[in-house]
Amino acid sequence: MSGSSPCVPLPEDPPRRIALVSSHLGRWPHRRREWFAALSTVCRELLPEGSTLLSVGGTTSAPYLRRCAELFGHEVESIEVQGVARSDRDLLAVCDADTVIVLATRSRSRTRALIDELLARPEGQRHRLYVSGLDSLVPTPIASRWESLGAHRFLPRVETLEAPQRGPSSVRLATRLEIDSNDWLVHCTRECSGAWPGQSTENYLDDLILGRATADHSVEATLRRILIERRLRAVSRPVRGASPAVSFTACPLGQLATRRIFRAHRGRWDFEPFGLAISRDWLIGRGAQPVVYRTRSELLGDDPFEQPASSRGPGRLDWTTEHEWRHPGDVDFSGLPAESGLVLVRDDSDIESVAGLGCWPVVVIGRFGQDDASIQ
Repeated sequence: MSGSSPCVPLPEDPPRRIALVSSHLGRWPHRRREWFAALSTVCRELLPEGSTLLSVGGTTSAPYLRRCAELFGHEVESIEVQGVARSDRDLLAVCDADTVIVLATRSRSRTRALIDELLARPEGQRHRLYVSGLDSLVPTPIASRWESLGAHRFLPRVETLEAPQRGPSSVRLATRLEIDSNDWLVHCTRECSGAWPGQSTENYLDDLILGRATADHSVEATLRRILIERRLRAVSRPVRGASPAVSFTACPLGQLATRRIFRAHRGRWDFEPFGLAISRDWLIGRGAQPVVYRTRSELLGDDPFEQPASSRGPGRLDWTTEHEWRHPGDVDFSGLPAESGLVLVRDDSDIESVAGLGCWPVVVIGRFGQDDASIQ
């Protein structure tokens, strides 16, 4: 970025009190590699060791500051937020800081308005201000204007990720006969918005802050993790008090692509075109059963296989179309025979990502609806 430069550390005397401000990250932190690169660059290269990071609950940077302090040799000071609106909480940190660092902002955000107000103050009343030098974090016109008013731009160090190690390149595509079997129950994988099941919070934060390849929690990464672990991990059910279970659908493989729908109230897609198809008979032998759909007045509350037939409120959704099955607890498929499972990927370009991760044939969901010659 024009005008940006590598980090030049702040002078060590006097000790620095740092307000790290940012617009919202959104629901999927792992998608924001450049934001975490900016955070780690600041804490590792820009700040003198022993700086005080001001943490205000409810702000974008707060969940990551304590771990940053531990990793890079800083201190954290928490600021009381009782009775303070979320919209004013970055200002709390700024009021106690001598240095303000902008990790990211949007054009019409509270963060931009806050920095504009700081730069409008007389020169002797201004904070030392640093701004991320990536256009994806701070749009160039905004950063240039702030720089003309005395802010300093720094360039986040975004590490190049090594490509994940692949297994043998040979992959067998499923045959038409295998695909058309009525025996399959399908589990579609989902993007993971936080730590993996069983992953410590510390390890999860380290992945994000240090820019590790393992920070990827995309739907594709979820599938690879499942194949490596040979386990589908159970999650809590929407029925209060019900034991965790793994969900499947009896939806035919050829219909999965048409059922991918974005659910705004959940902030995610249903029926992602990645996952596993497992033999129905194999799963029944391990306790899987079809869901019993009931009206809300009929719900028993203690049946782990019951499900409301529809959602609440306007735009009511008919859950019966999902043809759900449940397996109580985790599904350990380490002993699943080659003929009793399929691996599902979206496109031909995704085949390599699952190469060598199992003995099961691969189905490319994106080929359905094309000429039959595209399916073996």
